[in-house]
Amino acid sequence: MNASNPISAESLLREILQIQSMERGCLSVLRQGPNGPYYSHQCWENGTSCSRYVPRDQFADYQQAIEGYEKFRQLTDQYAQQIIDKTRDDFAARAKKKHSRPKSSSRKTSKSKS
Repeated sequence: MNASNPISAESLLREILQIQSMERGCLSVLRQGPNGPYYSHQCWENGTSCSRYVPRDQFADYQQAIEGYEKFRQLTDQYAQQIIDKTRDDFAARAKKKHSRPKSSSRKTSKSKS
């Protein structure tokens, strides 16, 4: 995304809808075995650390799901920032309108003291 030409909010939402799998956390090598590495998936769930064994044939799927979640977070951060910027612009525009009211055309007459 280019700062001078941001992706529209609608486009960001369409990209989010394209994400088909997500998983939080990371993958690590538990140990090396005779046929290759053994993997585990670590994440936080309900305030506690969680670790799961990942079969070798599911490693790529887990990796793709973790990348999907990272992409989701990046896109939602961009979406949120766009909405925040728009909200701030709206607030500023309303504040300008409030402070720049046209003066009334009727003249007030002051009471003369006799």
